[in-house]
Amino acid sequence: MNKKAIFIFAMIILFFTGFAIFYKLGINWETKRINEDNLSKVENEVNKMESNDITIEVISSDEKTTPNTELVLKKYYEDCGHTISNEAQIPEELVNLTAEEIQKEYPNWEVEEFSKERVVLFKVLTSFCGEHYLVTEENGYINIYTLDEENNKTLKQENVMSVEYLSETDKIMLKNGIMVYGTEELNKLLEDYE
Repeated sequence: MNKKAIFIFAMIILFFTGFAIFYKLGINWETKRINEDNLSKVENEVNKMESNDITIEVISSDEKTTPNTELVLKKYYEDCGHTISNEAQIPEELVNLTAEEIQKEYPNWEVEEFSKERVVLFKVLTSFCGEHYLVTEENGYINIYTLDEENNKTLKQENVMSVEYLSETDKIMLKNGIMVYGTEELNKLLEDYE
């Protein structure tokens, strides 16, 4: 690039930077002016009410949930040490509630985080999380089992793929059974075998 192009490029950047700074300052000045106007209006209303000897009921400023509040159910499983979180939109019956009201609705849960944007409920369980899998070889095919808190296995998927083209080491490992945690690790293992 020649010097003239560099100079023009630098001037354009300076122009946009200056514009952005003045724009931000303008918004801040306008916001401050609006806030000052609103404050003086509120003060005038309060003075009018005080002079009329009116009793005013204070409106609660407790933060409440909205239909857009995200609900997170977070469970810690003591037996395996894993934490599983599930996110969802807040159910209709929990809309417009405070943290204390939600705690009453869910007495076995702890309100770990509360705002109108997000509510996190936490619970400790003395069990396994249900995200543990046993991958084995049976009759020349890979089978996938889920494991419960007593390590009892339940068939999840049968004849996933043939072990015919796997190495002898992989076949031996599958014969003994491979324990994996989570669907991501399970999928990665299966991809490696494909």
